[in-house]
Amino acid sequence: MTMRSLFLCIILLGAIIAEVNGQTSSFEERRSALNSRQEATRTQIQDLQEQINNYQERLGNATERYDETYQQYEELTRLIRLQEEKIRQMRREQNQIEQEIDLVEENLQMLETELNELVDKYQSTLTYIYKHGRTTELALLLTSASLNQLMVRSYYLNLFDQHSREQVEEIRRKQQEYENSREELAEARSENREALESIETETEQLAQKEEQQKRNVEMLKRDRNNLENQVKIRQDQLNELSETLSDLISEEQRLEEAEAERRRNLAAASEIEDDEERMAAEERYSTPIGSARPVSAEEMVQFESKFENLRGQMPWPVENGLITERFGERVHPVFGTKTNVPGVDIAASPRSEVRAVSDGYVFEIVPVSDFGEVVLVKHGSYYTAYGNLSSIYARKNQVVRQGDTLGLSGDENNIRGEVLLFLIRDGREFVNPENWLRDSLQ
Repeated sequence: MTMRSLFLCIILLGAIIAEVNGQTSSFEERRSALNSRQEATRTQIQDLQEQINNYQERLGNATERYDETYQQYEELTRLIRLQEEKIRQMRREQNQIEQEIDLVEENLQMLETELNELVDKYQSTLTYIYKHGRTTELALLLTSASLNQLMVRSYYLNLFDQHSREQVEEIRRKQQEYENSREELAEARSENREALESIETETEQLAQKEEQQKRNVEMLKRDRNNLENQVKIRQDQLNELSETLSDLISEEQRLEEAEAERRRNLAAASEIEDDEERMAAEERYSTPIGSARPVSAEEMVQFESKFENLRGQMPWPVENGLITERFGERVHPVFGTKTNVPGVDIAASPRSEVRAVSDGYVFEIVPVSDFGEVVLVKHGSYYTAYGNLSSIYARKNQVVRQGDTLGLSGDENNIRGEVLLFLIRDGREFVNPENWLRDSLQ
C-alpha cells in the first residue's frame, strides 16, 4: 500500500463520516419536529379530555326534573362534539407516530447500507493483509528514508486501522439505538390504537345516549308551553344581542361621520376672510362630537387592512377552542322552530384567556342579557365581540394588539357555562367566524 493510496482511503473515509453526520443531523431535526407536533397534539387531547370530564360531571347532575332534561340534551350534544374532536386529535397523534416510525425505519435502512459498505471496505483491507501479511506495511516502514518519515507512515497506518474499527463500532451502536427506538414507537402506536378503539366505543355509547335523549325530549313536549317560552326567551336574547351591537355600531359610525363633517366645516371656517364670521364659525365647530377616538384615521386603515388579510388565518380567541354552536340558522330539536345565531359558541377550559384576534381598539363594553358584559373591538370597518366572560381586563377606548388578553372565558358560574361567545361583524352585517378562523389543527 503506497502512501498516496493510504491518504486517498483516509480522505474517502472522512467524506463518508461527514455525510453520515449530516444525514444524522437532518434525521434528528425532522424527528425533533415530529416530536414537538406530537407533544402539541397530546396537550390538545388532554385539554379536550378535561372539558369532556367537566361536561360528563354536569351531565350527571342534570337528570332530576323535566326542565333539566333539555339541558341534559344540550350538554350531551356538546359532549359528543368534544368526544369526536378528541378522536380526530388521537388519529392525528397516531399518524404522527407512524410518520416518526417511517422516519426511523428510513434512517435504519440508510445506516445498514452504510454499515455494509464500511464493513466491505474493512473486509477488503483484512483480505489484503491476509494475502500479503503485514509484510507490505512492514516494508513501507523499513524503506522509510528517515526516522521522521518512518514515524509519519506508522502514524497514518495506525490511524487508518483504528478509525475503521471505531466507525464500524459506532454505526453498530447507532443501529442498536434506532432499533430500540423503533420498538418503543411501535409500542406507542399499539397503545394509541387501543386508546382510539376505546374512545370510539365511548362515542358509540354516547350516540346511544343521544338517541335516548331524543326520546326524553318527546317527554318534554308535555310541558310544551314552558319549552316554547324557553325558545322564545332564547330568540329574544339573541335578538337583543344583535340589536344592541347594531345600535352601538350605528351610533359609533354616526358620531364618526358627524365628527368628520365638523372637521371639514372647521377647515372651511378657517378660510373665511371676514374675521367676525370666521371666529363665529370656528367657535361653532370647535367642540368635538362624541368621545375622542384613541387612534388616528391612518391607524384605523392599518387595522382594517390587517384584519382583511386574516381571512382563513385568524388566530383563535382562546387556546384549544372547539365550536359547539355554529353561526346562522339553527333548528330547535323539539319544535322545529328556527333561531338565527349571529356568532359562535367556543367551548374552552374554564377561565381560559380570551385574546384579541387582531389589532384594534375597545370602543364599547356593554351588558347583554344571557351573555354578560360583551367586549366590542373595532378594526376599521370590522368589529369583533367577545361575550359570556367570567372576568374582563379590557377597558373602553383601550388600544389592543393581536394576542392581548381581553378577559377570561366563562366558567360554571356563567349562564352559558364554559364557553366563549365570539362574533365578527363586517360593516352592517354579522359574518361566519368559521370562515375567518384558521384550522385549529395547525
